[in-house]
Amino acid sequence: MNKLLEITLLYDFYGELLTPHQQNIYELYYQNDLSLGEISKNLKISRQGVYDTLKRCEKSLYEYEERLQLLQRFRTQKKLAEKILISTEKIKKHLIKEDHFTNEYLLEIQNIEKIINQILEQ
Repeated sequence: MNKLLEITLLYDFYGELLTPHQQNIYELYYQNDLSLGEISKNLKISRQGVYDTLKRCEKSLYEYEERLQLLQRFRTQKKLAEKILISTEKIKKHLIKEDHFTNEYLLEIQNIEKIINQILEQ
């Protein structure tokens, strides 16, 4: 997976566990797309200090994931939800093809699909 996407997802899950200083530097670099030089100038710290803080942030985020596995659980749940959607679509097609459906069954399948889509959007 793309490192930028990976670190962004980790920050979404664990960013609140970083210090306010680390959060600020992370957000300036990754979300506001400022360079190390721009951040060091704005915060009046050395460029090396910014770099070191970013590396500590990344290390901390990966360590949190190693211990807590929230991102991995999220990915697993997303894959399972997608499989449920595929299954409901197959059931719906089969019921329609075989003319074994009622509006009640179709509404229930649509409710399942709606719930799964809500889960996937979170």
